[in-house]
Amino acid sequence: MTDKALSNQAQNERARDLVNAVIRGDRITLRTLLDDGLDPDAVGDGTGHTALMWAADHGEMDIVNMLLAAGADQDRRNTAGYTALMYAAEGDYREIVRLFLERKASLVGVNRYNEPLLLMIARKGHADIVRQLLDLGVELEAKNRIGDTALYLAAENGHTPTVRVLIERGGNINTANMGGWTPLMMASARGDVSTMELLLAHGADVDPINNWGGTALNEAQKSFRSSQAVALLKQAGATH
Repeated sequence: MTDKALSNQAQNERARDLVNAVIRGDRITLRTLLDDGLDPDAVGDGTGHTALMWAADHGEMDIVNMLLAAGADQDRRNTAGYTALMYAAEGDYREIVRLFLERKASLVGVNRYNEPLLLMIARKGHADIVRQLLDLGVELEAKNRIGDTALYLAAENGHTPTVRVLIERGGNINTANMGGWTPLMMASARGDVSTMELLLAHGADVDPINNWGGTALNEAQKSFRSSQAVALLKQAGATH
């Protein structure tokens, strides 16, 4: 093996040591490696998955701060196109997400479901962060691979305050995904009366039929709060 090959091997091993220290939560080894001048963005394999991405994915705020202080690139992407911010969003680590937003991290990119950051956050229900992202100019009506919008995902997961923010910002309350499901249908299927009331108060259509012949009313009839949900829909004019 040549001297250059040995040098590259040693660098890769040190990079793996850095990543492994983050995965183990070994702050002492991490501090030693960083103090020795190891590049905080060094990676020991072909995935491009940096120590900062691992720290964000594991919700390790203090390690995230250590790596950023050492000069880690917050906008670096791995081979899957993910950034550390995207991992924090998917992992529901809101304080890390807020940190990256305060640092003006890139908002560009989609996950494996073709969901941009707004959809990842709306799924988790953080109305304040959704509002912040909209203030930063993200696309309100962006859709994932199956046609879900942020408003639909917020309704699907019972996040009424987030639904409210998205409606206030002009979100389409009658959006339908590829299966023909609307936010009202999904809220009705969940028996989520508070979200149903909000959607109906803003003019949600009670009549759409999804690809399986389902309507908000017959989905509500199968929900665990069927009597309340059905009564609400009938009051709004639902007949089928």
